[in-house]
Amino acid sequence: MTLTDRYVTATLSRLAEDQRSDVESQLREAIGDAVDDRIDAGVPAGQAERDVLNEMGDPERLAASYADRSLFLIGPEYFLAWKRLTVLLLWIVLPIMAVLIPLGGWIDGDGWATILGTTVGGTLTVGVHLVFWVTLVFAAIERGRVKASDVTEPWTVDRLPEQRDATVTWGDTAGTVVVIALTTVALVWQQLWPWARTADGEGLPLLDPSLWTFVLPALLVVMGIELAAAIARQMRGHWTMRDWWLNVAVNVAGVALVAVPVVGGEWLNRELFAEIGWPDAATDLTIANLEWGTLAIVAAVAVWDIVDSYRKARRAR
Repeated sequence: MTLTDRYVTATLSRLAEDQRSDVESQLREAIGDAVDDRIDAGVPAGQAERDVLNEMGDPERLAASYADRSLFLIGPEYFLAWKRLTVLLLWIVLPIMAVLIPLGGWIDGDGWATILGTTVGGTLTVGVHLVFWVTLVFAAIERGRVKASDVTEPWTVDRLPEQRDATVTWGDTAGTVVVIALTTVALVWQQLWPWARTADGEGLPLLDPSLWTFVLPALLVVMGIELAAAIARQMRGHWTMRDWWLNVAVNVAGVALVAVPVVGGEWLNRELFAEIGWPDAATDLTIANLEWGTLAIVAAVAVWDIVDSYRKARRAR
């Protein structure tokens, strides 16, 4: 078998049956004409054949050109849609996993080293799987010859982002200060001036008093950091990506500090509810329901704040 025979066979093996006959005749004719031209120019026959085949290149690439088949995983028609969806999912999913994985480890009683390793490894694994499966779907669409216009809306000028003011407004800062101040007052007030008391006159705060050993002071520190950051942003006049990262850390810390006692059933003061006789047989609501509802609200607010602050920081940048 000559080099030409081997080259033609390698090319045809990557084509559909109904294409092979026509491609073989065209390919052999093209190779033969190119070899004859080199021989006429004084190149030895063996060397002429080798030079021609080298110039024609990889038979798999040549077969792809005959079959009009792309040699890329995702082409330019789908690349931007793939990129935007992948980045969006990573921003949504990975922060959630970074909170849920350590929470699960804490519930199982794992050590901090184990929790840290599991969190890093688990979050990276989820990220790899997410990118892989999104890419696989887009590659399948690409290979299926589906037009981008069939699965995505065509771009128009209406999708151009609006130019918004990137400065920090006094309203935003005032809102942050008011919320932090009211939360701080509420935490201290419910402990020092509780609305319910025992028969002996002992005050019964809403939150478990044991939380003042660490959780509630830590929450006050976190809110103090958030307050200082808000004032610093107002003085600077705009957001930065460092502000956003600090905001992420503050929100994650806040959610974690609430989640730990909620999971352990130590967020609300059981003695208070026993004293007032609630919950009773007339309701299906439990204290645990209230605690988990509180955690859900705190987590939802934190996610919204993280997303909103990212938009502000990116716009300012």
